[in-house]
Amino acid sequence: MCGLVALAEPGRRFDAALLAAMSEDIQHRGPDSRGELVELGVALVFRRLAILDPTAASDQPMTDPSGRYTLVFNGEIYNYRALREALAAEGVTLRTTGDTEVLLQGYIRWGEGVLDRLEGMYAFVILDRVRRRLFAARDPFGIKPLYVLRRGGLVGFASEMRPLLRLVPAEPDPAALAELLTFGWAAGRLSNLKAIERVPGGTAITVDLADGRVAERRFCDPLDTLAPDDSISAEEAEHQAAEAVCDSVRAHLASDVGYTIQLSGGVDSSLITAITCTETTGRVATFGINLGNFVDDESAYRRQVIERYRTDHHEVLLTGRDFADALPRAAYHLEGPSPHLGCVLLMLLCDRIRTVSKVVLTGEGGDEMFAGYLRYAHWQKLDWQERLGRLLPRAALPETWPFLGIRRLAGGDAAVFAGVYADPRPVQNLFPALASASGARDVASRRFRRFPERLFAVDQTAYLESLLMRQDKVAMAASVEARTPFVHLPLARVLNRLPSKIRAPGGVTKPLLKKIAESYLPHNLLYRRKIGLHLPVAEWLSDTQGVGRYLDALTEPNARLASFTDGRRLRSFVDLFRGGGRPDLVPGVMRLVNLEIWLRSLPSAPT
Repeated sequence: MCGLVALAEPGRRFDAALLAAMSEDIQHRGPDSRGELVELGVALVFRRLAILDPTAASDQPMTDPSGRYTLVFNGEIYNYRALREALAAEGVTLRTTGDTEVLLQGYIRWGEGVLDRLEGMYAFVILDRVRRRLFAARDPFGIKPLYVLRRGGLVGFASEMRPLLRLVPAEPDPAALAELLTFGWAAGRLSNLKAIERVPGGTAITVDLADGRVAERRFCDPLDTLAPDDSISAEEAEHQAAEAVCDSVRAHLASDVGYTIQLSGGVDSSLITAITCTETTGRVATFGINLGNFVDDESAYRRQVIERYRTDHHEVLLTGRDFADALPRAAYHLEGPSPHLGCVLLMLLCDRIRTVSKVVLTGEGGDEMFAGYLRYAHWQKLDWQERLGRLLPRAALPETWPFLGIRRLAGGDAAVFAGVYADPRPVQNLFPALASASGARDVASRRFRRFPERLFAVDQTAYLESLLMRQDKVAMAASVEARTPFVHLPLARVLNRLPSKIRAPGGVTKPLLKKIAESYLPHNLLYRRKIGLHLPVAEWLSDTQGVGRYLDALTEPNARLASFTDGRRLRSFVDLFRGGGRPDLVPGVMRLVNLEIWLRSLPSAPT
């Protein structure tokens, strides 16, 4: 995993000082080596975190022996050994032992068809000097970040937005802010800033270096795999899923520098730990966050896995003060408000992981692939509430149980809003000029008729990408590569064909994954209440030396959020919270703090 920047503008020679500054912007993504290429009309910048073939032979930018093609590539191609064999069978000689040259020679040999052969996480740009074009692509699930800037004849790609902000001002996008207020994450192409977009997963972009024209195509849409086959039996489903999960974990162990595991004590990371330990000679290093005496700390369950598989475990004690101190740094690296507050602590965990290894496996994606959230257990109820909400006007529904759920969803898509656990209206009402929208989430849900598939569609696009992006950025803040075995296209092709009545029957969460895990993990770990990285946010906000110190930022005359609303509204909202007795305001207040810290982290306009 690494960091890249690629710039193109007809007739322009990019300034060396600009490229050096961009390289420093992404230094944390690749401290092992750096490289730059400048030619008329194009420039490439690269920082390397050396994982496969860590020798200098695999440094980038990498140019083929003919001198025609040059590649910058962030990620890992997990089936690179099979692709090496396929290239060798066609007479291609490789000079290195890693995946970078495999990708480059694969493109030379198979053209854009190489995208149909890749299994892994990637974002790359290839310069073709003969055809005078750049070719960029991002992996189907969007595990690896890739941003694009288009301004006049200038086109820029980057692993993070910060290098591109040396070319355009950092202006918050109102459309993104509206989604951030409701969902905590702006989905689809929204990058949080004007002028810069996220390249959608599974998208390829071609830039003509002669005239600056840009062409884009979707080469892979993971939701195309979401086509349940109801003829598959429960026994077949369990066998296929178990085999695919084990295959994926094995593939994600490819490394010339070792690996560790981010172990929470939940089902997902515990199963990955179990499979990894059975596939590994010697002890596997695991890392977990300990919240002290917090009631929802999962260390007791984590200990069961550690003892059963004899891992070399590192328990990292973190507090509310640690969280508060790290918030500004997290906003800087996330390039947005934290979509899930736990990722602030994950960043600190990765600081410790880096002392042992450059690679960490995580359980991200298990819930989205195996129906792990409560909304899957209650999907029949949500479906019923949505239907009633469409028939009954909101004004006719009292704000009392049992009408609250129907009222909340009235006129909306229940599959989209099922993941919004706290009522967003108190915060939304502070910003009447920011029209609430659900954009890419609605598009994903509308593609499917049955409610379980609609939930999977929304989660496997918008919600999952928020987890993947947070994991990538907080890990790379510590120069650590995060890998997600549950988010793998070959695995998705298997799981998304399984009948929803098996994967999401209702009433339970993750039944199929738990069944698979029974041969690896204790029963009481598998069949318990889901906790996740739940945090005592209310307690932390009450600590004026901890997270509570940031409340003043919302009420100061120079509050950045005041640019989008009446500052008096913000102050009244904060005063209402400080007055006590309104625990329902905790999520909204924390969201505002999160947004304010991010807005303050934005760089000033480029010179």
